[in-house]
Amino acid sequence: MKKGLLALLLAVTLAAPVFAVEKGSMEIVPKVGYVIEPLLMEDYYGDYCGYKQESTFSLGADFYYYVMNNLGAGVGVNYVFDSKFKEDWDKQDSLGATNIYVAVKPVFELQENKFIDKIYFLGQLGYCMTRYENKEYFFSSKKYNENGLYWAIGAGVEKCNIVVELVYSVNYFEIEDWNESFTNRRTAINAGYKFSI
Repeated sequence: MKKGLLALLLAVTLAAPVFAVEKGSMEIVPKVGYVIEPLLMEDYYGDYCGYKQESTFSLGADFYYYVMNNLGAGVGVNYVFDSKFKEDWDKQDSLGATNIYVAVKPVFELQENKFIDKIYFLGQLGYCMTRYENKEYFFSSKKYNENGLYWAIGAGVEKCNIVVELVYSVNYFEIEDWNESFTNRRTAINAGYKFSI
């Protein structure tokens, strides 16, 4: 499925008849997001178990430089606020993350559309710093800060420099004390404002 999405993005980028952004342009996009019930997947000796978290919020910002007329390349950071677990896990425990990444952003202009000026796609790859707090660690609390791979894909729309996007992201990390691997999956709705430089 990942190969199919990449092929689709490449085909749309190369075939786009309207260039939405001039080569050499730069922009900064601060964003706020609503993260819909993140899912923690635990790899327990080959068996995978899923645990839902409460919905939470995120803050982030992206910087892009347009290397082609409709293709931006840049960097970004995203802070996901900690949220507690809902079921089948200790409900007092919480999990959050900070993600730092490089990104690509193909952008396409919609002509004669009253509601949307541009549509775009996102691809992000980087490093995650996961925060996990175990509230019942031998009658006390213990905090873990684990690092790992981060990636995300998404799509968005722009109108008068206001952007709205849907992003699916995945964090990988391990808790060495437990000798277990985890995957944190998130779907977020982001809104922000684009500042052209």
